[in-house]
Amino acid sequence: MNGWLWHLLQWGRRLGPAGLVGLGLLVIALLLQTIQVASLQKTTRTQQIRLAALQQAAARRAAAPQLPPPVNPLSLLPPTGEAAQLIGELERLARLHGLELPRGQYSVSSLTGTSLQRWQLVLPVKTAYPDLHAFLATALERLPNLTLDEVKLKRERIESAELQAELRMSLFVEAAP
Repeated sequence: MNGWLWHLLQWGRRLGPAGLVGLGLLVIALLLQTIQVASLQKTTRTQQIRLAALQQAAARRAAAPQLPPPVNPLSLLPPTGEAAQLIGELERLARLHGLELPRGQYSVSSLTGTSLQRWQLVLPVKTAYPDLHAFLATALERLPNLTLDEVKLKRERIESAELQAELRMSLFVEAAP
């Protein structure tokens, strides 16, 4: 043991104070590099395993048979005879959200070059904005053949919570052949 200690002291004298500081910094750098590399290797392995799992999932999805899109999406529209029921559903949704639809204007027109009919609805409404927003979101979600064409908002006084709104909507149905 004394032999090793004597050799270390001899090396320390040969290197001097600057050499010992440099040697110490070199040892610290090697330790830090070893720790960092081990951590990065572990992260890399984890990411490679995750990548392999994602690639397998993507391959399974690509191999699974996919349903072909419908030949004609317009054929999914309800027939003209259901237009009254759809308007009734729209009025039911309005009542559900606290909106009164006292009167409305309804007009029907055929779209040239297609077998579609467009029901244009003009609905005056008096309500608070959150109720109006909730009604429109629900109606557009539940009736996919309904479009919101125009919204006019009016408020009598700025501090009033009630809005006067005019909704212009279109309901598309498949015309009977």
